[in-house]
Amino acid sequence: MKERRGTVGRLTGLAGGVAAAARRRQRDRAPRVLVYDAGGHPATLEPEDARFAGIVAAAERMIELAGDRAAQSSRGGVGVPEPRGDGELE
Repeated sequence: MKERRGTVGRLTGLAGGVAAAARRRQRDRAPRVLVYDAGGHPATLEPEDARFAGIVAAAERMIELAGDRAAQSSRGGVGVPEPRGDGELE
């Protein structure tokens, strides 16, 4: 098929590029769950998997808690526990 030239062809190409960028952005924002078996081999869980929602919820809660801790930190980041005299972390 002959490629269109001129204004219509350029607009068609531009619209296709914008649509592709929107699809990539949406795909990149979707949560992904990667789990490892006992041998260390990774597997991606599909959203239909019964474990997917629970793992995503737990991860979102951990991010929320880390954000709360970062907001409370005087350094502006997540605080690192300081070692006590006996070598244990506080």
